[in-house]
Amino acid sequence: MIVSIEELGLAALFALAFANGANDAGKSVASLMMPGLSGSPPRKRKPLIWGGFFTGIGSVSAILISGRLFTVFTPQSLLHTTPESSFVLAALAGATLWILAATILRLPVSSTHAIIGALVLLAVYLYGVSVIQWGFLLYRVVLPLAGGPIAALVGIYIIDRLTRRTGVQGKPRPRLASIQHWGSGAAVSYARGINDAPKMAALGAFFLLANPSEAAWVPYSIVAVAVLLGSLVLGHRVVVTAIGRHAALDQVQRSKAGAATALVVSAGAIFGAPMSTTQVHEGSNAGIGGRQSVIKSSLRSMLLPWLVTLPGAGIFAIAVSYLVAML
Repeated sequence: MIVSIEELGLAALFALAFANGANDAGKSVASLMMPGLSGSPPRKRKPLIWGGFFTGIGSVSAILISGRLFTVFTPQSLLHTTPESSFVLAALAGATLWILAATILRLPVSSTHAIIGALVLLAVYLYGVSVIQWGFLLYRVVLPLAGGPIAALVGIYIIDRLTRRTGVQGKPRPRLASIQHWGSGAAVSYARGINDAPKMAALGAFFLLANPSEAAWVPYSIVAVAVLLGSLVLGHRVVVTAIGRHAALDQVQRSKAGAATALVVSAGAIFGAPMSTTQVHEGSNAGIGGRQSVIKSSLRSMLLPWLVTLPGAGIFAIAVSYLVAML
């Protein structure tokens, strides 16, 4: 049985979205998986189902909401030339392997940085530096990626200071606080879906250029299903690490940080400004936490994807390109 390049490409898209769900879904609802205020045991499956469901819904609705973001991540937008299918296949595989490796090691990583690292470094390796549309990459990709978490950090800090009550604080009603917390988790998960799905679907659609009608909905459907499955199967892997980032915040602060993350990421998806939901959430946590230790931890987490994920995913993509060439 001979497998076509189209089938391989869609299978690689499924694998990337599965890895995305495995690494990212748990981060969106990590604070919901912490022990209760009364010392009750932490929830496990319910938050992952909650986060995976809303991420999947966001992934499907992205076809209507995030059209501008889809065009940013097409290979034709980033490169001066239209690459071969084998190039896109290797880029998909490289990003997938990096995210899966990080998930197995319980390390939260940015899927956006992995995709960009795989595409750019593989293109430079195969075609040379001149093939990259550097101006487009800088203004449409790098600046939003770098500016998103900083905007979230500063914005949530100012808003929290302005809305914080002075004097004696009243105890929040537990039920209302819980509803707000779960709503915040749903909002972050949905924002993650409309933000991440177009980036992956744009690569999957490359294999369906001969079928424009399928290219419009098939990649998004694959992403939605794979993200949900990834969150349920491996979504718990990075939760322990992600929970540590929320430990210094109370329930109200976590809800505010989640709401700020959802707002910034959703705005970026609608206006075609790619952002890393993971990094924006780190920025929100730093801004709402305010303490030096929280800010340092978040800033360190925001720096690592640029220093580690970009080259790591690129190296994986280059290695896969050798295998694809042999096949």
